[in-house]
Amino acid sequence: MRIVDRYIGIEFLKALLFSITAFVAIYCIVDLFDRIGRFLDVPARFVAQYYLYRLPGVGFQVMPVAVLLASLVSLGNLARHNELLALKMARVSTLRIVAPLLLLSLLASLLTLTLSESLIPAMNERALNIYHVKVLKIPAFQRSREHDIWYRAKGNRFLHISLMETATGIVQGFTLFELSPEFQLIRRVDAREARWQDEQWHLTDGSVSRTRPDGGYEANAFATMKVDLEERPSDLAMVVRESEEMNSEELRDYIDRLVKSGVNSLRYQVDLAVKGAMPFVSLVMGLIGIAFALRTGKGGVIAWAGACVLVAVCYWILFFPFSVSLGRGGVVPPFLAAWLPNALFAGAGLTSLLTLKR
Repeated sequence: MRIVDRYIGIEFLKALLFSITAFVAIYCIVDLFDRIGRFLDVPARFVAQYYLYRLPGVGFQVMPVAVLLASLVSLGNLARHNELLALKMARVSTLRIVAPLLLLSLLASLLTLTLSESLIPAMNERALNIYHVKVLKIPAFQRSREHDIWYRAKGNRFLHISLMETATGIVQGFTLFELSPEFQLIRRVDAREARWQDEQWHLTDGSVSRTRPDGGYEANAFATMKVDLEERPSDLAMVVRESEEMNSEELRDYIDRLVKSGVNSLRYQVDLAVKGAMPFVSLVMGLIGIAFALRTGKGGVIAWAGACVLVAVCYWILFFPFSVSLGRGGVVPPFLAAWLPNALFAGAGLTSLLTLKR
């Protein structure tokens, strides 16, 4: 069986490589046409850099569908050439035939899990930085190692933000630096919390420091204060670090900081659970593809492609609009929200595979 295993494995890998290449190309072309209006006045090198940094993340997203199609194509070709029938006549069980495909699907999941914790977050961060600064023309910003944000506002002003809850626009750890045209510090405003209300920023529990004409400083505390700042929460939210830019350890630390600051971290808890569940979608899709291919037998490419689209759409609807939304809404625990689609589809694929005639 080693020769047969290698043969089936090679057929699967060839189909997988072709599928990943095709899906990544389609994704990038569609995305390019969708953003073409914003790219028109951007130098071509920045557009190329953006998509180059996006490639690992896009590959991660299309991997499950590629594994699904590769399973269908590789087993479908065995059925079309009667090789599958020959193996069954040689008393080789169905589970033994598909064992290489299950193993390779598992390896694909482990590979995506490894990359999602190392290369992909860093590449996503670089891509989003290019898109924000070079394409959307957002003022340059910089994040510290603890995810704090430095943001250049209008009028020689700089903002330092420790934490921000993007859903409500509440900022924890707000500091505003006002500089003269010669970049000398004129005023510094520190606040424990900042909220956007009535088209203004309302600061709570802070102090204002000013530079006196003699070069000294004076500071005055305040309980509440309004500050005139043109930047809205939507402007600041665009530079807040997203979950896809962090690995699990960084996201877990970020959640701890949110909890200690009294900010709702449920969305990020669900995102953390999703980071553990998403890589194993490839294994689930491989199982579904194997079960479907063994039942359809000599079905054509159109049937396989149609099956991929149908299964992918059903999984996507169950995962994001339904399960993840339930988790972020607090209806179900984050772990259940992330793993429920995998459990349902894996159960369906395994049941279909085990009920096949040997």
